[in-house]
Amino acid sequence: MSEENPKFNPFPGLRPFEMEDKFLFFGREEQVGELLSRLRKSQFLAVLGPSGSGKSSLVRAGLLPQLYGGMMVSAGSTWELSIMRPGADPLSNLAKSLWETDLFNMDEKEEDAIGQIRATLI
Repeated sequence: MSEENPKFNPFPGLRPFEMEDKFLFFGREEQVGELLSRLRKSQFLAVLGPSGSGKSSLVRAGLLPQLYGGMMVSAGSTWELSIMRPGADPLSNLAKSLWETDLFNMDEKEEDAIGQIRATLI
């Protein structure tokens, strides 16, 4: 009888890296630095690219740990994050994501508030 010795595989496979995987995420330090640089200049950042190119991993395991770790303390310590997937209607999906962060303190019902936010984005 042979006893199996399960091996630990630290890589997430097809799912994106998450913040708790930051210690496994490496090799994209230059890209993380560029994201931080752009964020310092405009306080808004959109990460775009083809499906499967690692955008989510770059943001979640690369950029966010740097922000929460104090890499931009001069820009403040309180960040409101809104992560969305563009899908078939990117503006509506962004508006919904922003509404879910409760940044706007809107008393309207969800559908009306999202419509107003979407109109503001145009």
